[in-house]
This record gives sequence, structure tokens and C-alpha cells, in this order.
Amino acid sequence: PIECINPRRDRWAVRWNHHRDEERGWLAVEMITDGRPTVDEIRDAVAEYFDAQTQDRIANTFFWNGRKVRLTDAAQRNFLFAVYSLDKTGEIDRAPFIGLLEADTDAAAADELGDMVAAMWTHIKECRAAGIEAKNAVDYSQYEL
Repeated sequence: PIECINPRRDRWAVRWNHHRDEERGWLAVEMITDGRPTVDEIRDAVAEYFDAQTQDRIANTFFWNGRKVRLTDAAQRNFLFAVYSLDKTGEIDRAPFIGLLEADTDAAAADELGDMVAAMWTHIKECRAAGIEAKNAVDYSQYEL
């Protein structure tokens, strides 16, 4: 988990997320530091790694109507704004959703947009819960001397 890889230069390697991949064998994430890192620095690096993994999973693994929908931060805001606008004005601009919503009428599109945003939120919550679980599974005691 942590080892000094170059004592002369005081260079350290920290590893976490050890797991077996069927095709590639044993894998781990590694961070190289100049100077022995503190447990807090390791905790921050691990959190940053899992947060980035979670964001990537949120953005790249959502599907709606059999189509992959990239949920970038901007896309999430646009979907939420569309639902907010629909709620406040009762109107929907279907142009941004061509090819995504299959509804033929504005009323049906409004319902489908609501369903899609609900599914999007469920997806985000599930990805975040998995990311938190992964962060909490790291045993930081192995990094203390």
C-alpha cells in the first residue's frame, strides 16, 4: 500500500483500489510523491480519484430510450432548466430534445421529460452512493506507521 521507492530522493508510492481484472490481472491505482505523504494527503488523493471516477460514471453511463445520454454538468442543468420552465410556464421547447424524446405531442413530451429527469436523478444518486461506498471501503490504517 505504501513504500519508499527511492530512499535517496525520498520518493514514495501509495497504492489503493487493488482488484483483479479478468483480462489484465491484478490492478491498483498508484500515486507517486516526493516525501512521505501524510494519511490526510493520501485520503485527499483517494477521495479525488473516486470523485473523478464517480463523475465519469455519472456522465457516461446513462441511457434513455436505448440511447446513451451524456450527463455533463451542462446537460444536467439544461434538463433541470427545461423541467423548471415547463413547471413555471406549462410549455416545453422540444427542439433541444429531438432524437431523445419519442413523444408526438407537447403533453406527452412533458411527461417523458419528467420521467427522464427522474431516471437521471436516480442514476446520479446510485453513482454517488457507489462512489461513497468505494471511498469508505479504503482501509487507511495501512498507511500509518
